[in-house]
Parts: sequence; structure tokens; C-alpha cells
Amino acid sequence: MNKLAEFVLRHRRMVLVFWALAVCISGYFSLHLQDVLRGSSDIIRDSPSDKVTQILNAKFGSGSAYPFPAVLESRDVPVGDPRFAEAARSFEVALIKDAGVRHVRSFWNSGVPELLGRNGTSALFLVTPYAEDFAEAENLTDRIRRSARSAITDPDFSEKVTGTVAMLHDLNRNSASDLLNAESIGIPVMLAILLIVFGAPLAACLPILLAVISVTVSMAGLYGLSYWVPVNVFAQNAVSMIGLGVGVDYALFLLSRFRQELNRGAPAATAAINASGGLGRALIFSGLTVAIGFLSLFLVNARFLHVLALGGVMVIVVALAATLTLLPVLLSYFGGQVNWPRRPGSQARAGKHFGQWWGNWARSIMRRPWFHVIPAFIVLAIFIVPVSGLKVWNVGARDLDAQMEARQGFELLERNFAAGWMGPVVLVVQSGNSDLLHLENQEAVLALAAKLGADRRVQSVKGYPGLLDAAGALRRNIHTQVDLPEPLRPLAKDALSADGKTGLIILVTKQPPESEDVKGLVAELRKDAWKELSGTGISVQVGGATAMVADFDEEMLGSLLRVIPVVLALTFVALLILFRSLLIPLKAIALNLLSVLAAYGFLVYVFQDGIGAGLIGLDPPGGLNSFVVLMLFTILFGLSMDYEVFLLTHIGEEYRMNADNAASVAAGLQRTAGLITSAAFIMVCLFASFGFTRLTATRQFGLGLAFAVFLDATLIRILLVPALMELFGPANWWAPAWLKKML
Repeated sequence: MNKLAEFVLRHRRMVLVFWALAVCISGYFSLHLQDVLRGSSDIIRDSPSDKVTQILNAKFGSGSAYPFPAVLESRDVPVGDPRFAEAARSFEVALIKDAGVRHVRSFWNSGVPELLGRNGTSALFLVTPYAEDFAEAENLTDRIRRSARSAITDPDFSEKVTGTVAMLHDLNRNSASDLLNAESIGIPVMLAILLIVFGAPLAACLPILLAVISVTVSMAGLYGLSYWVPVNVFAQNAVSMIGLGVGVDYALFLLSRFRQELNRGAPAATAAINASGGLGRALIFSGLTVAIGFLSLFLVNARFLHVLALGGVMVIVVALAATLTLLPVLLSYFGGQVNWPRRPGSQARAGKHFGQWWGNWARSIMRRPWFHVIPAFIVLAIFIVPVSGLKVWNVGARDLDAQMEARQGFELLERNFAAGWMGPVVLVVQSGNSDLLHLENQEAVLALAAKLGADRRVQSVKGYPGLLDAAGALRRNIHTQVDLPEPLRPLAKDALSADGKTGLIILVTKQPPESEDVKGLVAELRKDAWKELSGTGISVQVGGATAMVADFDEEMLGSLLRVIPVVLALTFVALLILFRSLLIPLKAIALNLLSVLAAYGFLVYVFQDGIGAGLIGLDPPGGLNSFVVLMLFTILFGLSMDYEVFLLTHIGEEYRMNADNAASVAAGLQRTAGLITSAAFIMVCLFASFGFTRLTATRQFGLGLAFAVFLDATLIRILLVPALMELFGPANWWAPAWLKKML
């Protein structure tokens, strides 16, 4: 690492020019990243719900799986009034002409009475877009809404476009807004803490500068990546949040080492080389552990997470590159000015006094290690125990801000139609050889529809059964679609495939798609033996919004069984190479795992059980989001390891010099505990700022990260680590001779 630092300083003007050009060019593209973002998440490939979606797109046209319910409402004009019919016609024409949708179904072109609201002054329109996948449908939301608004010229009418796709669109917009709001709070707080830690404006600003550069360049990288793969808002958020955190951390560690070298009398260039050489290897391994967590997301069958993983790795690489190249150059120019306005040596004296306190703290712990280990593990156990009762919670329209259109549209659906229109349950019925319109197939499907309609969770049954009901007594004379009366043919297009072998049964539920009732209904349907269809050769597959959510949750949580072992194994190998010890990597992994589990337990207490929720103005949703559960592990495991690597690197340096385990631990803690605490406090403040945003899922993520970092930097790093190092003694540093030779 010294050679790299020497090379960088020999070519420091070239390094400055390179980074200046990189920031200027990246700044332009990062500002335009919003223009190329495509949706948020996507359906889990090859899942049962994905197979239903593929059938819908193939048999009924692209976009059939992603309908937008739109509500047209009047203050006092009844739906039977010609004015309402005229407004409805204009509404439909504008959507088809300007929004480019495939078709719009309403009472006026289908005759379905359930598309008229209970209040008598509202009507529901089902808008089918041209969209091959979920992201395409989500990106059409704004265009559909603009067309809908342009169609309303009468002030007595208003419209709202909602549904699951529109809800996620608004959720992402809200998420991006929350991110900016959190950063507007977090960055000034970080700067204030750095001013307190360093007591020098320049030293406080440099880590912020490095973090902003890392985020800017990585955002531009995402922009370039968008030409090959769809880049989503989650990738943008991950780059911003993690980039700020690790960018400040890495720069803070190196800058502190540089100031120590200055205080020992080293010239600025020599101090920069020594700081980079002393910490560079540890920083690279710290970054590697965070990158391992992100790369493990490729084990999850979710394409949007793969892009997020690339963004996370990108910002880690850029942050490390900036810290190990740009920062030494800047420090070589600024030299002693990083201490201004403090006098030379004053910081060293203050740091020495503070460090001695930490050294005494470590010695007091090591004198009675069990006295500290047992209470610490009891505290961890208190937080870990509730993890076994963790429940999954899914985001719904109620979780949106009250001003968001999808939330307002949902409230109209719930009040005047049925909440299930947000995302109906879709059953695809397929006949192997015969036409579904054959009489025996009709009877079987109607029997199934009758059973489904009797379920207390179902508001109404639409689709193919609705077509048969509309046909009435005439259905016995209908054997193929050619036999359908002309008025029924529009209904048939949405309910029966052109070859007559695939039909849709649409279940409009009383509760919204994310509710426990509907999730339970879908789970039961997927286990159903379909006795009503026995002997007909008709198969049934279950899809729709709730099925997509169920498959998403199953993949997020199920993938942990793959992600966790891989992350643990790769992290162990990385730490084994760094420390050349068997026990230290094992302890580090075990403590990090306990830290992550404790963070889960903390979230269960707050968001599931509601303990302390009132203190932060939270209405507890009753569970944790599966996406948050997965992401917390992959990100937290690496972030927590930052402090472990930093602390144990210094302890290892001391041990190699004096071979005294206890003295090395005390000296290592004396040198690093204050900095670890300060760095953790900065990270906690940044992540906690996300814990007070509007979206519940974002709050879970932010508070989970903040709690885990706080716990890791206090209970684990400055209490359990020294106590366990004392208990294991010289065995901490043991490894077989053959292994040490390999390493």
C-alpha cells in the first residue's frame, strides 16, 4: 500500500485532474439518472405468479396482468345522467388516444353493474396498458394520469388512477423524496459531529467531500448501466445511503491516521504515505466485506436486486479509490492546515488523554471478563428472542402519504366499490383439448365460481363466469366463441382466449391485496384440489397482485438460506487472509451475526409489537417487510465488520510488536475506540434520519441500520471484543503453520 501512496503522490497533479474530470462528467450524468430509472421491483421469474403473467400476456395481450383501476367521480351528477355518460366517453377516448393503452373497460362498454359506485356518482374504469413487464407498466403511470386529467374539462368531475402498479409508482416517488429529506438532515448532522470530533473545519469537510464524490461518480455509473439493464430506484437509494456512510467512514479513518503522523512530526507527504500504508490494507478488506454482502444478492432470483448489488459494489469501489488516491493527494497539499485553528500538538495531547481513558476501560474489562460477557449476552438475547416470532408485512396503499393519488384512489375504491380492485386475484383455467365453452366445462366452471363467490373474503367473481352469467339461458346453445351474441363479445375478449381453451376467473376481494385475509385466500387456493373440475381436464393456476407478493416474500426470505452461508464463508476467508488467525474471523462472524439478529429483534419490538412506537409517531404495521429483512442482513454484516477490521488491525499491529495479548488489546482499543465511537455516531445519525421519514418500510430500514451500528460500536466492539480477547488469550492469534505459509 505504501507503493500505491508513493505513486499517487508522485503523480498528484494527474490524480487531481483525473478526479476533477470524473466529478464534472459524473455530475452531469448523475443529475439525469432520474430520467432513466425504470420502476422499482419486478415479479419473481419462473414463480407461479410469473407463469400466470406469461399466460395472460400470451393469451390476452401484453399488459393484461397489470391493469390500472381508474375512478371517475362527480360531486352531484348521477351516473345515469347524460353528462356523466359524456364525461365517461371523453375519459375513455383520451386514455386510448393519448396514453396509448390497449383498451379501457367501463360500465358503458361492458354493461357490468359492479363498475358503478355505491354512491351513485362514481364509475370504475379498468385500464390495460401496453406493457411487457411490471417495470414498463409502472413507468406508464404518469402518462396515463396525464391523459386522464386532460380528459376532465367539467369542474364537477374528478378522476384518480390507482391500483397496485400505480401504488408502487407512488411509493417509489415518495421513497426518493424521503431519501432527499433524510439526506438534507443527515449531512449537516454528520458535518456537525465531524467538527466536534476534529475541531477543525477542513478536517470535518474532507470526509463529506469524499462521500459526495463517491455517490456522484457511482450515480453516473448507474446511468451508464441503464443502457444494458433496467436501473431501479432501489439501486439509486442504496448508492446514496451506503455511499455517504462508507465514504465518510473510510475518509475519517485515514484522515485520523494522517493527523497522528503529523503530530509525530512527519512531513505532510510522508504522513499521507504512512497513513495510506498503515490503513490501506484494512480499508480494502473492510470494503471487501461490504461488497460480499451486496454480491450475495445475485443468489436471489430477483433482477432488480442484481442491479442494486452492482450499484452497491460500485459505490464501495469508488469510495475506496477516492480514499486511497484522492485523499492522500489532498492531505499532502493541505498538510498541517487540517488541524487549523488548533495549535500543533494540542490535538495529540487531547487524543492521548482520551485514549488513555479507553485503555483503562479495556484493562478494567479484561480484569473481570466474565462479569461483562454474561450481561452483554443477556442484553443480546433480549433482542434476539423475538426474532423467532417475526411476521411478514407488506406495503399497501394505506402506507402512502395521504396526498398521493394511489392512496386517494384506493380510498374511493374502498368506499364505493371494493378494496380488492387494487389488485384482484386471478385464476387461469385451461382446458387441455376441449373448448371451455363446451357445456360440461361451463357447468364445472360455474360450480367453482359459486364456491368461490360464497367465500366471505370475496366481494364478487368476474371474468369467464361473468360471461356465462351474462349469457343466461342462451349459454346452453353456445359451444364456441362464434356462437356468442354480439353484445357479449367485448366481455369474451377479456375473459376467454381466442382459441377458447384459456379462461380467467377474477376474484375481487373485500380487502386490499396485501391484507392477511387475501393472503390467506391465495394460500388456500394454491393448495385446493379443485374437486369441482374433476374429470374435465381443466387445470387452475393462481396469480394476481397478492400471489406476486406471496412469491416475492417467499423468494426474499427463502434466499436467506443461500445468502447467509455464502456471506459467512466468504467473509471468513477474507478475514482469515487479513488476520492469519482462525479464531478471530470466527468470533468476528459470530458477533456480527448476533448484531444483525438483535437488529431484527429490535424492529420486531417496535414495528410488530408496537413497543415504543408512539415515541416516534409510528402506527406499527404488525410485521417486517421481507425486502427489508434481506437487505438488512446483506448490508449490515459488511458495515459492522468495518469497525471490527479497524479495531483488530490495530490490536494485531500491537501484538506483532510485543506478543502480549492483554497489552495489545488495551493499546488497540486506546488507539481506535474514540474514533470507532465517533464514526459509529455519524453512521447512526445518518441512518436514523431515514427512520423518521413518511414510509414505514424506509423507517424500518433506517432504524434497523442505526440500531445495529449503535449496538455494534458499543456493546460488541468496546465491551465484548476486549472481554473475549482476554478469555481466549494467545489462542486468538493461532493458526496452523501450513495455513500461515499459504497466507
